[in-house]
This record gives sequence, structure tokens and C-alpha cells, in this order.
Amino acid sequence: MVQTEFQDRAADDDVAGMPRRLGWRPEHRSCRRHVVAGVLWAFLLTAAPALGQAAGPLAPAEQPASAPRQNQHPDGVDDAVLDEEELDSELDSLLDQDLGSLRRTSVAPALDVEVSSVSRQKSTIGRSPAAVFVITGEMIRRSGYQSIPEVLRLAPGLQVARIDGNKWSVSSRGESGRFSDKLLVQIDGRTVYNPLFAGVLWDVQDVLLEDVLRIEVIRGPGATVWGANAVNGVINILTKPSSQTHGSYAIAGAGTLEQGFVGGRIGGRTERGVDYRVWGKWFQRDEMDLVGGTPYDATDQARLGFRTDWESPADDKLTFQGQYYNGESDSLADKDLAGRIEFDQPVSGGNLLTRWTRTHSPDHESSLQLYYDRFDRSAYGFGQQTHIFDLDFQSRFRYRCDHRIIWGAGYRAIFDKLTNNEPLPYIAADPERRTVQRFNAFVQDEMTLLEDAWYFTLGSKFSHNTYSNFELQPSARLLWLPSESAAAWCAVSRAVRTPSRLSADGRLIVNQPVPLGNFPLELRGVGDLGAENLVSYELGYRQQTNEFFAWDATAYFHDYDKLQVLRLNVPPAALPFLELSDAAAADGYGFEVSATAQLTACWSLRGWYAFQRIEFDEPPPSVAGTAGKSGALPRNQVSLTQSFDLNRGRQLDIITRYVDNLPAEATPSYVAVDTRFAWNLGRNLSASVVGRNLFDRRHREFGPSFFTGDVSTEVPRSVHAYVEWRR
Repeated sequence: MVQTEFQDRAADDDVAGMPRRLGWRPEHRSCRRHVVAGVLWAFLLTAAPALGQAAGPLAPAEQPASAPRQNQHPDGVDDAVLDEEELDSELDSLLDQDLGSLRRTSVAPALDVEVSSVSRQKSTIGRSPAAVFVITGEMIRRSGYQSIPEVLRLAPGLQVARIDGNKWSVSSRGESGRFSDKLLVQIDGRTVYNPLFAGVLWDVQDVLLEDVLRIEVIRGPGATVWGANAVNGVINILTKPSSQTHGSYAIAGAGTLEQGFVGGRIGGRTERGVDYRVWGKWFQRDEMDLVGGTPYDATDQARLGFRTDWESPADDKLTFQGQYYNGESDSLADKDLAGRIEFDQPVSGGNLLTRWTRTHSPDHESSLQLYYDRFDRSAYGFGQQTHIFDLDFQSRFRYRCDHRIIWGAGYRAIFDKLTNNEPLPYIAADPERRTVQRFNAFVQDEMTLLEDAWYFTLGSKFSHNTYSNFELQPSARLLWLPSESAAAWCAVSRAVRTPSRLSADGRLIVNQPVPLGNFPLELRGVGDLGAENLVSYELGYRQQTNEFFAWDATAYFHDYDKLQVLRLNVPPAALPFLELSDAAAADGYGFEVSATAQLTACWSLRGWYAFQRIEFDEPPPSVAGTAGKSGALPRNQVSLTQSFDLNRGRQLDIITRYVDNLPAEATPSYVAVDTRFAWNLGRNLSASVVGRNLFDRRHREFGPSFFTGDVSTEVPRSVHAYVEWRR
């Protein structure tokens, strides 16, 4: 369907709050009547003769004798006058409609997917000068995956590896591992990371996947608007507004690895216009495989959550949501002195978030967000209790007609209590209690250099934290729109990863990376460490070639500085120990290519290829291989997803993944094939069968850790089935 100029402009104002290609502005109201009139008159002048010829004139003998003149209405009103009055009426009706209601299918739907993580405001993929990919709710549903880390395998360029039954390594364009600390992850605007090491513990990050609106994945730095730790990427998980989850939903299933899981949600609207939903889920996952030993990595967890949304007639929006979880993650670890040990990890926590948004005008909006997050975790005598308070304000407005400015400020307070009562504490901290504060502000300006063609974005984040004091994180991004169906961009950015609680004042007994004898080797934090720095250079191009095919390509070069590395300290008349130093550097580079194709009405393809490499410079007396592991990154990754819409409401999805070997982890390459077959059992009921790793009995995806002693297990072939009910 061809999109008219007027409709394209209307769509852009509705989605992005500004023109995309055609330069339509809301203040051009004086032109709207003439544009619509011209379109309608052109249609009448073109189509009327053809319609008249197709109908054919009546022969004189066939015309009724009492028929009025051809141009005369039976009431005596001239048809031309009537047509003009009807046209004016139609024009008035069109002008009274909201511009968003006039939208049609875009000429480039792949570029018109909505995103908000790149600039902290609504935009589209085509208007985003960054390597961004959106995992939609439909993609999640058709994958059959039951956890967030599994779903992230769908995003191009991400390295997602399963260490054991409840531990994951998720990274983007950089060093990987269970404690990947340069990837910022958010759920509905709430940063989910463990301040002990500034990384993400994926076993406690969960939502009801049916309620996920989309997952926005940015590969590359996003620190200008999101701040510290948004170094190699940003993952923003957005759930649906409660207005989109009215009714009931339930899911229940079981299988070999997914031993059992249930979930449900009830939503509606109160008499006062408040939309709400209440949801819950529970799952139990079995142990994976361990050759020559018994794995101890099962997981069970339950959580409850709610969300309410209210919109006032004065364009105020208020969101209030929260959740609570409780469960246990079993663990298996190798310790130099204690040997291989099995221990339980009780986990629990909860959070509350509220967000107020005021829309002053289509070009002016402000929002204030506050959340509280609490979590408890204990493992082998070590306990962590953390409370986080976070306050964030932002405002966007248009200055004149060529500047879209967004700015904001925030404050975060982290209260930690770390305890260990074991005779030999494997993890400890001094002091046990500490409060860490972070202040930040940012400003970003998107400037129109040439209407409908060139846009330049300049901004910076300004922050102050307890560990490394003041940090500056600027970026410059240039966007070129050669046509409505293509976009090219480039960017230069600086990002930092601030020190964590463990790196500043923690103590950790590690498995010895060097042969020094059988005694405890302690890793000690250093209080005056600086922040790890990155300067990133990116270049990208995306295009929708036609309505059936779209592709995206990105290349990047990363220059790292002040990376943390281990250094062996051998004091006189005392045991040697390890300490952190910020003396290492690295260069990372790579590229990613992704594409989607609709081959037939019932067969679609989505695939991507990623190449990445990182080379470290670790000057003596650093312990080699401890700044990062270039060998822990898969040099090549390939993914291909095929989706088939069969008859009688049946669906078949096949996901094939190839991941290169990890030399530093002694992990060979592997190919995994996951499938899902689903069919409708009735109006509200459907059933699905999911098979994972079908053509391989088992494979390992990551190696053990000498820091924590984690033992890596192997991912087995598995199958599970579930039913879903919607009403």
C-alpha cells in the first residue's frame, strides 16, 4: 500500500514527536486543508472518468422519461453545488480527526519499529543513530524460551552462554563471564545490577514473559543518557502498560530440564479509570549434566507482581508497580582448601517503582521516577543485604524548530551489608556496611542540519560517585537519511565503568591462577582505583530494500583504557596476595550483520552474523590473562530463525545457532537447534511443544571461574510442553 505524504508526516509526529523525512510540522495547520483538498480533487479528476466509462452511459431509449437533467438534482439543486458541499463536509471531517488515525502501513516497517532506549524518548529504529535491535513480544512467544537470558539469544551480536543451571554469561562487544560488568540492564526503567561487582545476577531477573512489550538491545555504549556501566551495551526490558493486559492469562507446563512452571495474570480497569494487573509465576529447573561428577545447579523460584496505570484528563500519567520473589539456586564450586563443595543459595528480594509523566504539549514532556530495590543473597557463609533508592527526573522540549533537547538529573543511594561468619571467609568486605552515593545529570541535543536528511546529536553525562569522583561521558552521533527506507549513521562516544564494592574494599580467596603452593591466596580490593574507560567508534547502515527484505550492518572499534588487572604482591615476611590495578588496556573490533526476509505468506526468515575480537595489553607485573579474556569471546556467531504459519492455527519455529570456540575457557564450538510447534485447541486455548539442543546430547557453553570456583556444567538435550489460556 502506498503511503501518502500527509499520512507519513502524521505517523512521524505521532511516533517520534518530530518529522522523519518529509518535514511535516504540527504548526503547518494552514496547509492541511489545501493538502487534503488537493489529494481528494486529484483522485476525483483521475478516477471519475474511468468510473464513468466502466459504468457506461445509459442509452437515450433506456433513460426514464421522468429523469431530471444530468446535472440537476431531483430537488432542483445543481449536482456541482451538492458535490462541492459534500467535499467540504468530507474535508471538515478529515481535519477533525487526530493525525494518528490517518496512519497507514509504512513504506519501511522494519525502520519504523518504536524504540526509546537510544535517546530516552520515543523514536524509531530508522531514526536511531545506534546499533539497536528490538525483540518483540511475538518473537518471545514464538521462541518457546522460558527465561530472559534465553530470550536474549535472539538479539544480534550478544554473547549468551549458560554456565550452569542458574548462572549465565551475557555480554556485548567485550569481555564475558558471569560477572560481566560493562552491560547495563534495565526492567521498566529500574537498573538491575548487583553493586557488589556491578554486574547482573540473571537467576533473579524475571518477569511474566507474556507481559513483555519488547526488549530493546543497544550494542555499544549508551552512557551519555544512561550513565556508568552502559559501556558495551544497554538492555532495556519493557513490559506492557496494564491497559493492554485486561482479561486473564494462564500458562502451565513441564518437561525434562524445565521440570515445571506455572504463571498467570488478571487485569482490568476500575470504575475510576485505573488500569491494573496482578501476576505471578513459579518455576523449577532440573540439574544439567556434569561428566564424571554430580551436578548441583537446580533452581526453584516464585514471584508475585502488580502494575497500575492511570491517565488524567490533564495529560498526566501515573504508573505504580512492584514485585517480590523468593527461591533457591543450588551451586557447585571448587575450592583449593575445601575441595569441591555443594551449597544452597537462598535468594529473595522485592522492588517498588512509581513514575509520573506530564505532557505539556506534543513537543514538551517531563517525567519523574522513583524506585526502591531490596535483595538478600547468601552463599557458603557469605551474606549480602542491599537496599537501593533511585530518583530520576528528565524533561524534553523543542527549541525553535531545529533542536530537540532532552535533559535530566538523578540520585542513587546504595546501602550494603556484607557479612561472613565462616572460619575461612571466601568472600568478605571491610567495612561490612557502606553507603555509596551517585549524583548525575545529562543533556542531549538533536539538531536538524538539513531537513529530512541530516541530523546531529551531541550530549554528555556528568556524574559523581563515591569511588572515582567525577566522570564525564560525552558522545556525538550523525544520522543521514538518504531515502525513506534507508539510514546511515556514525558515532564517537566515551563511557566508563565505575569501581564496584568488591574492587574497592572486598576480600576474596581465589583458586590460585599461578602455582605458589597450597595456601590461601587472597584477592584484595584497592580503594583508589579509577574508572575503566572506553572510547568507541561506530559506523552503521540499515535499509528496507522492499516490503519483503530488510537488513542492517554495523562496524565498531573500541579503545579501552585503565582496565582492571590482577597484580601479585609479595611483601617481605608475609604471604603473597593479589591486588587489583588499573594498568591494562585493550583494543576491540568487530562487525554485525542482520536481515529479515518474508519468503512466502507463511514462511519468514530472520538471521544474523557477528564477528568480534579483543586484544589486551597487560604490562608487567600483571598476572597474564586477568584483565579480560579475549579467548572467552566467540570470534564468530551465526543465528537463523525460521517461522512457518501452517494451516488450522498451527505454527512451527526453528532456531539454529552456531557459536565459535572459547580458547580461554577450553570450550569447543557448538551448533544448537531449538524448535517450537504450537497449535490452537480452541478459541482461548493453545498448546506448544519445545525441543532444545535437539541434535546434540550435551554441550558446554562456558568454562569454570578461578575467582569463585564455579564449576561449569553442560547443557543437555531437553523437551518441554505447555498450554496457554487467554480470555
